[in-house]
Amino acid sequence: MTARTGCSSWTSPAWSGRFYPPGIRDGDRLAYYARYFDTVEVDSTYYRDPGPGLFRRWASVTPPGFTFALKFPRDLLDPKEPLDRDGIGKFLDNARLLGSKLGPVLLQFPPWFRPGRATQFLLDIVNARDLRIRYAVELRDGAWYSGEPFRELRQALSSREIALAWSYLTYLEIPPVLTTDFVYLRFIGDHDSIPEDQHGEIRVDRAPAMRSWGERFREALRDNVQEGFAFFNNHFEGYGPGSVRRFREATGLPP
Repeated sequence: MTARTGCSSWTSPAWSGRFYPPGIRDGDRLAYYARYFDTVEVDSTYYRDPGPGLFRRWASVTPPGFTFALKFPRDLLDPKEPLDRDGIGKFLDNARLLGSKLGPVLLQFPPWFRPGRATQFLLDIVNARDLRIRYAVELRDGAWYSGEPFRELRQALSSREIALAWSYLTYLEIPPVLTTDFVYLRFIGDHDSIPEDQHGEIRVDRAPAMRSWGERFREALRDNVQEGFAFFNNHFEGYGPGSVRRFREATGLPP
């Protein structure tokens, strides 16, 4: 059982002079980040497919055992548009260039993605996935987590061995249910509590949330789960690397 912890990107300008040494080149940040963390959630792939060249470079500058979790491009997650099977195939073909360093792919749906017409789109896209890749699904509307929609969601994800992302959001409690053999935990927070110009230091103490989710994380790793991922962004407490350190301390993981 492996517990991996990291941040939601490695490119934050707020880390300069704090986590990153002053004057480090942008192109050297990933290799430096990978000295201290064994995984990263790549936020940039949500906005565009970086293409084969960047995937190959990311693999080449990180050490053996490092793992990339990728966000599925948002243009491929719009239920108002026909399912773009060619676009999905191209992105996943490029992602596989990471080789053994490719971890889960996150399908992050927007808050307005609600049960109903969207349900069939969700099923269509998870059925179009590459079975050689692990997947997690994040749903940000509370209607998914009660009654018949929740029963159908659990059954659909469990039968396809897809993880339900455990995401800490200030406006929604996502049930910590297991639907496959790995855990995908995200500490997101919100974009209003800590403005970006205040990132770079711990600004909000969310230790109670870390302890609560950390206990669920530990329980899952004791419950036949093979691997656990926990990612932090700056919006959670103000400083992603600091939150990772605090989480590891709170859950009894080595520093």
